[in-house]
Amino acid sequence: MKRRARARPRAWLEVSVHTSVEASEAAGAALLELAKGFAEEHTQGGVRLVAHVPDGSVARCCAEAVRQRLHGLRRFGLDPGPAEVEVRRVQVRSWASAYRRHFRPFRVGRFLIRPPWSRRRARPGETVLVMNPGMAFGTGLHESTRLCLRALPEVVRRGARVADVGTGSGILAVAAAKLGARVVAVDCDRLACSVAQANVRANQVGGRVRVFAGDLLQPVRGRVDVVVMNITAEVLVRAAPQVRKRLRPGGAWVASGMVDGTVDAVLRAAQKLGLVAERVLADGEWRAVVFRLPAEGRGAAAARAG
Repeated sequence: MKRRARARPRAWLEVSVHTSVEASEAAGAALLELAKGFAEEHTQGGVRLVAHVPDGSVARCCAEAVRQRLHGLRRFGLDPGPAEVEVRRVQVRSWASAYRRHFRPFRVGRFLIRPPWSRRRARPGETVLVMNPGMAFGTGLHESTRLCLRALPEVVRRGARVADVGTGSGILAVAAAKLGARVVAVDCDRLACSVAQANVRANQVGGRVRVFAGDLLQPVRGRVDVVVMNITAEVLVRAAPQVRKRLRPGGAWVASGMVDGTVDAVLRAAQKLGLVAERVLADGEWRAVVFRLPAEGRGAAAARAG
């Protein structure tokens, strides 16, 4: 019998962007045209964004385009700060080792988020989320994800039905499930769905979370008590009519992924549909809004009080 040759580790490009806090959203948008996601780390000199993409000539050209767009932000009145873009070739094993050094346990509200290789114990009253997102998806480090984690315990009740739209790593779906909800998690990217399913299994909530590939709320059947979305303001505006259709009276929409200057567009879109803004949460320049669909027979004021 012939022995199969051992597969070589796949080569990836690590694209690291060092920019200012002010320009981080624009830099992130440019990076998302190259990669499916990125990690974000705040440094003394600003913000460092790191993405991994399969090595190849096209990827290298795209990385150079990211560098040019970063330097071009000054034309739009944004100071990109250091404006440094570094590209280096890494093996999968090397990346995994480096990732373990960077991703350490941290706390957001009542949640302790830790990787599978950590044995950090929860404090009394804390809920553990075990996250291993892989190379492309978030872990709760980003401010917009933290805002959702802060809001979920306020709107999710045991037995509630929740839709997590744009689930990515599945962290919000897992958090809702551990709060006692039944969750439909949706993402348009099949790789994201695979990552989310792995994290659902790691947290032993497979009986309460179902993951689907699809666009926005299209895979969701029937009505839900809570919709949570951590996407961009433009997508939130587009999704608002679907959210209104799927929410039960009295239900909540946790909308995150906005910066201060884009909140008004989402507020207007939601309010035109009869959704009431109960609370705006802030973390640095990032914003999340908790909307409520008034219960049948109750006015907006009563819904606001509830």
